[in-house]
Amino acid sequence: MAFTRGDIVEVNLGLPPDGRVLNHPAIIISNNEVFYDDDCYLVVMLTSQQYSDKYSFEITSNMLVNPNSKAYSEARCHLITYILPTHIVNNKIRNKVRRQFVDALVEHIVNSALY
Repeated sequence: MAFTRGDIVEVNLGLPPDGRVLNHPAIIISNNEVFYDDDCYLVVMLTSQQYSDKYSFEITSNMLVNPNSKAYSEARCHLITYILPTHIVNNKIRNKVRRQFVDALVEHIVNSALY
């Protein structure tokens, strides 16, 4: 199954930093060419904790294709990594962020974490 930009998937990440590997939802932010060229995806981690700092980008139900299963979600705009297709738990999509909101998220990532 191919995944695309905006898909929310569950991945194994080495967070928290105590050495445990926990599953976390993450949004695919890369385009299809990244996958076709290097067989990987760029993702940003989601959390249900509310940090409300410059790295926070709240994900509300209106941004999603299906209703949010959590009372609160935010992308952690400084927690970006690449993953391989084998890192995706159960090889399935949990939800999808609508395109205009993925674009806004990526813009926030650039402005908060890269500049």
